[in-house]
Amino acid sequence: MTEFFDFFPLGWEFRWRDGIDIACMAFVVYQAYIRFRGTQAARIGVGLAVLGLFYFLASQAGLFLTTWVLGGIWAAAFILVVVVFQAEIRQILEQVNPVLSTPKIFRRTPAEARIADFLVTIADTCFSLAKKRHGAILIFERNDPIEPLLRSHGVRIDAEVSDLLLDNLFTPSSPLHDGAIYLRAGRICRAGCILPLSESRSLPYTYGTRHRAALGITERSDALAVVVSEERGAVSVVDRGGMVTLPGSSELLTWLNLRLSGAKKRRSQWRWRDMLEANIRPKLGALAAVCILWLILVGPQNTEVGFAVPVVYYNIPGNLDMTGKNTQEVYLRVRGSRELLALLDPRGLRAQVDLSSAQAGRSRFPLTEHDVNIPLGLQVAGMDPSSVSVRLKERPSPSEQTEQNGNTRQTS
Repeated sequence: MTEFFDFFPLGWEFRWRDGIDIACMAFVVYQAYIRFRGTQAARIGVGLAVLGLFYFLASQAGLFLTTWVLGGIWAAAFILVVVVFQAEIRQILEQVNPVLSTPKIFRRTPAEARIADFLVTIADTCFSLAKKRHGAILIFERNDPIEPLLRSHGVRIDAEVSDLLLDNLFTPSSPLHDGAIYLRAGRICRAGCILPLSESRSLPYTYGTRHRAALGITERSDALAVVVSEERGAVSVVDRGGMVTLPGSSELLTWLNLRLSGAKKRRSQWRWRDMLEANIRPKLGALAAVCILWLILVGPQNTEVGFAVPVVYYNIPGNLDMTGKNTQEVYLRVRGSRELLALLDPRGLRAQVDLSSAQAGRSRFPLTEHDVNIPLGLQVAGMDPSSVSVRLKERPSPSEQTEQNGNTRQTS
């Protein structure tokens, strides 16, 4: 049991590369979370994570049989993940579109007057649908691309906003009326879209699937949502997971105009702050998970092992030859985490000495960590000896070599 707690030492070295490594992996984990959240694949992923935790605990506690069984499962983990998540992986790959990730400055933006016109149409039509008790849900894309988050893309429309088109799409007899309308850059991009549902338990029971879908898409992005309830005839708006019911079309127009057209653009630092604060809990959770994994696999750096490694000499000048007794091996001490050290194969380690600047006679060349082909994530703690001794002599010229061979024959 003592060995188990010894795994968590208090000292380690944190480099700038580690910070970049943690940030990149936290971004990947967060993106995977918001895309798989609420799906069957997410529940299976949690099961695989628990299985990995058991494997780690068993290996640290010295449970040989359990470690062997779980290790066999993880040997095929890549194939298992591909099989389990094949539908989700295919969907995400189909949704990858560099154009959607292009900054908004490169997109075609409509004029302010046109934005105001289409918002007026939407505000009036939503309350017209509410009076007729026709359910509806409209999604407005802002900075975050929401197409990769859709569970189903529905039907591509790519049309200007009009009251007749909206009324026809949300008529109960329409095959697309149960889905959401996806608006981008002031146009109806798609209709009949299926959105990810929110898992929030604070939503009142009086709200149905449309409201839960509106919460789900706004929890995962900075999109706006407008929901028309067919049961209550009310119009609700959702922004960043917060839902508000509005009394009239003028309030809806003001709410949309404030968040979409924005008379004045925010300063860059405010946009960065909003981007960081959106979905703050999942982002912090992804960062915490990656930090814990880093602490387990990379963080501890005070475990050392030693190996006798051979010395390899290269770039020997053409007019020199090695002679006499030279250093053939050194004792290398390597520092790192137990997991990385367990994967290290000492047979592949070499201390390489560059003799391109060597001269005739005996010389000493210092050894540094750059002279050892150490894997990434491990450090050279020291080498004994810290320098190698090499004796070189000048190679005889062809004429001198011939003369020496002649003297050897006469002596024989």
